[in-house]
Parts: sequence; C-alpha cells; structure tokens
Amino acid sequence: MANPARKITNTGTKKNIGKFASHKTGSIVPYESHLERDYIYFLEIDPDVVNYVGQPWKLNYYLDGKPKKYTPDFFVERRTKKQVIEVKPAQKAQSEKYQTLFRKVTPICALAGWEFLVVTDEMIRVEPRLSNIKILHKYSRVQYSLQDLITCKNYLQKSEPITILQAEQILKPQGINRQVIFRLLYSGFLQTDLMKPICSSSLIQMTQKLGNFSSN
Repeated sequence: MANPARKITNTGTKKNIGKFASHKTGSIVPYESHLERDYIYFLEIDPDVVNYVGQPWKLNYYLDGKPKKYTPDFFVERRTKKQVIEVKPAQKAQSEKYQTLFRKVTPICALAGWEFLVVTDEMIRVEPRLSNIKILHKYSRVQYSLQDLITCKNYLQKSEPITILQAEQILKPQGINRQVIFRLLYSGFLQTDLMKPICSSSLIQMTQKLGNFSSN
C-alpha cells in the first residue's frame, strides 16, 4: 500500500482523521474528515469505480508567482476516466480561497487527462441514500456462490419487483438468507430504491449484471 502524500495527524487541528478498510481495493484508505469517510462508502458501492487512493500525491502549481503544493483527497479510477477528487462542505468550497485553488488545479489535471471534481456534503449526505449505502456495506464481505446468483436469477429475474421479506421466504429453502440478499444488493446484482429506507417491505429485483459476476 502506498503511503499518503502528506502525514495525516490530528495534532493541533480539529480534523476527524481515520482509516477505512476498503473491500474494493484491499487496502487501508486514509481520510481527514467524516465527510471524506462518508464519500468512501459511495466509492465502495459504485460499480463504475475500479480503484481509488486517498491522499494520493502532491500537485505543484503557482499562485501569485509563488510555488504551491496541493494534495487531493482522492484519486479515482473509473472504467472510462480518472478523477482527482476534492471533498469539501459546500459553504467552504464556495469560498474565494478554494475557488482560486480549484481554478488553478483544474487545467493542470486536464493536461494529465484527469477530471477534477469537487464533491460536497450536499451531494454526499442525501438521506436516506447515505444511510442505506452504509447498511449495505455491512454485508460487503458476505460470501456467496455463482449458484446462489443463478438461483436468484431463476426465481426473481422474470418476476415483478417483490419485497425483501418475500424474496427471503422464496429463497430460504434454496439456502439463500437475508445476508446474501443484502450482499447481492450491495454488489448490484439486485436493485432497490435507495431513496427509500431499506426494510423488509423494500421492493427488489434482479439487474442485468451477470456478465460481471464476482463473489469477492
């Protein structure tokens, strides 16, 4: 695992630092705020994200003729593009200080072929979506087999959406419990409306993701 570009410490600050054990990358991802930590949950569940790194490296730029260094919060590799991500509360991101910084680093990232993106609390902390993603993440390490997936496909793919409770009752005789159902929701093989609280009455159905099967 690569070390972060800057030493992360709470000394003399009010930062809420920590480390996130990423199932997707198999590494420990550092973060410097609870907002950054919340964003990591989105990176973990997003099927378009192939890999990501926290505090990846320092980017050099000039401000008023003086050399400066900027460390992004995340470098994200997606299937079709790479992104440099800054995570900030919306109010802070709109300040003159950060708007100046963003204007400086955006073209530098573009020259490298990367998209520079500011992600705010208004984008991350949308409920109940965020809470739902955190619930599903608890099941990210539940193991399931190809046969489990095929069984779900056979029972659920051609049917109208059914509740989690109904799916559990149908699939339990086949050895598939609620933990596996939630794991398949997390992996994107099953889908539900994340803008409604997940519960026994939540409607679920199969997606068309079988070609990307992985039980990791």
